[in-house]
Amino acid sequence: MCPTKNEIAGLIQRWKTLIIPGIFPYLITGIITAVGGAWNASIVSEYVQFEGEIITTSGLGETISEATASGNFPLLLAATSVMSLLVVLTNRLVWRPLYRLAQEKYQLLV
Repeated sequence: MCPTKNEIAGLIQRWKTLIIPGIFPYLITGIITAVGGAWNASIVSEYVQFEGEIITTSGLGETISEATASGNFPLLLAATSVMSLLVVLTNRLVWRPLYRLAQEKYQLLV
């Protein structure tokens, strides 16, 4: 038995008015945590030493690891600064507005 258009519309309305507003603050917190973990994992996985072999892929993590291994401190400072700048910009331009929206519009009032 297929749902009718009215049942589908009711389900969509329930998600828009009840479920999403109810979980939005927790959803944003979870996404921020997951993205941070994924960012860390991707940085670390760009330069791996395994059984005496170094496996790399191009990226910021590889640049930081190579600079550390070779003692190239100016490159290490530059790459770490770029990484820090990206984190700060992402926090200010993406996560902070979403978190503010979660606090102001979708807070649970007791």
